[in-house]
Amino acid sequence: MRAEPDAYVDDLPALEPIVAHELTDDGWRGLTGQGEVLEVKRRNGGAKPEPPPELVEMHNGKRIGRRALPLETRPGMIKQYLEHFDLSLALYKNNKLYPALLEIDQALEIANTTRGRFNRSMILLAMGQWRKGFEQYEARLELLMPPMCAELERAGIRRWRGEDVRGKWLLLAHDAGFGDTIMMLRFVRQLRALGADVSLVVPPELERLAEQVAPIARDVRDADFFCPALSLLHLLQVTPESAPAPSYLKVDPALFAKWRKQLVPGRRRIGIAWSVSQYVDGDFPRAIPLEQLVPALGPHVELYSVQAQRPEEAWAGIHTFDFEDFADCAALISLMDEIVSVDTAAINLAGAIGHPRASVLLSHWASWRWHRNAFYPSIKVCQQTSAGDWGSALAQL
Repeated sequence: MRAEPDAYVDDLPALEPIVAHELTDDGWRGLTGQGEVLEVKRRNGGAKPEPPPELVEMHNGKRIGRRALPLETRPGMIKQYLEHFDLSLALYKNNKLYPALLEIDQALEIANTTRGRFNRSMILLAMGQWRKGFEQYEARLELLMPPMCAELERAGIRRWRGEDVRGKWLLLAHDAGFGDTIMMLRFVRQLRALGADVSLVVPPELERLAEQVAPIARDVRDADFFCPALSLLHLLQVTPESAPAPSYLKVDPALFAKWRKQLVPGRRRIGIAWSVSQYVDGDFPRAIPLEQLVPALGPHVELYSVQAQRPEEAWAGIHTFDFEDFADCAALISLMDEIVSVDTAAINLAGAIGHPRASVLLSHWASWRWHRNAFYPSIKVCQQTSAGDWGSALAQL
């Protein structure tokens, strides 16, 4: 993304304004309300640019919108904001939650950005303050509306914000990872208890698994509301005490029979997942090297990959498959004597079908989703005792 100080196009959409700007050695920089820092620098030895009344923003060579600038700003404001913001993030990643909260609060006092509020929500959730945390977690939708939800918005369907849904058609929409949507399917029963007619908008990989709790929406034009799946945690006021649910998904008997034919008889079967399908910059560390995982599982076992994605790497002796979807994966998981997985969709699936012996391997800095293991109490949590030390997590198996 690039900012153009000189171009001005009257019919461009108005973007969120810049809330602060300050001079730099080569020009100036601005802080947007979302928390993004835009840099405007001199070009090819030209004159040092000055902040204009309005800024045209570029993306991939195209003008995408214009931002208003404040007439005045406090010198050093962005620098101070970033110092507190960055320190808060570093403390949070080291599980120093109370100091992290103090730092993000100081950053927000300087500039109340969306990114700052989102980071504050993550700290609160890690502390177990779910009510306040999930309320501020809604800031994620201001940063980026998930594609399926954005499509429903474009279709003119209102986002549900807690209104009375008796007799209303509510679309529950996939808004994050596959595991998150699997986790949220537990709340369909609660939505129906509120009187909602619930349908699901999920990726094809989840349809066959999810349609056992609610129908898949094909034509959404007459829907009354849509709800991003993770927003249920705020709207239903979920707490660690109210989160647990008995197994709420079942395995298709035909798929159970199909996958049983794929098994090697005799030895103990362990289903493993050791990596995530897509790494996101700044995400929790969630991949364990196979050369550490496999020896820790002991001899005389048959290892089966329960990763939904076909692994790019494999270890001699691990059975890998091309799953059609998560219904296939659930059937194979149900046939395992034990599941050992990093924090990915596979472990959510094991919890949702009520697998009796499943363990999740967590990094030292891990997701709020495993705080007090509220969503899947039957799953054993094996967490690193220090950053990067997978050996300490494996020892807990």
